[in-house]
Amino acid sequence: MKTRPVPPRKYESEDCDGCVGPSDVEILRFQRAIRAITGKWKIEIVCMLIEGPMRFGVLRRSLPGVTQHMLTQQLKELASNGIVIRRAYAQIPPRVEYELSQAGVDLIPIFQKMLEWSLKYDALLLSEVQSRVEL
Repeated sequence: MKTRPVPPRKYESEDCDGCVGPSDVEILRFQRAIRAITGKWKIEIVCMLIEGPMRFGVLRRSLPGVTQHMLTQQLKELASNGIVIRRAYAQIPPRVEYELSQAGVDLIPIFQKMLEWSLKYDALLLSEVQSRVEL
């Protein structure tokens, strides 16, 4: 069976006159962006850092259940993706602080919109999860 490319979807609504679906490149960019913020603790870390810079120990105590290894790994990934800035101070004992970069700060309205979306569709999502459990 041969596969054919799927043409972009056209959206007919008041909000989107002549809109078409994303291109392949746009989909890849979106996937990369999603991967940058998804992980076992990444969203929780970003949400904690909204309050301002935090030392590693304070951040760890603020996230019950996270191990030191996991927190270190997730912070490294967030820093490598440009979402978090790591600042090490040359003092004894060593002090390291983490804070949101501008890219991280720019995620805040996106997270707020996602929260609004989840509240709007909470009942629908919950019923879907319940129907899967019943199967």
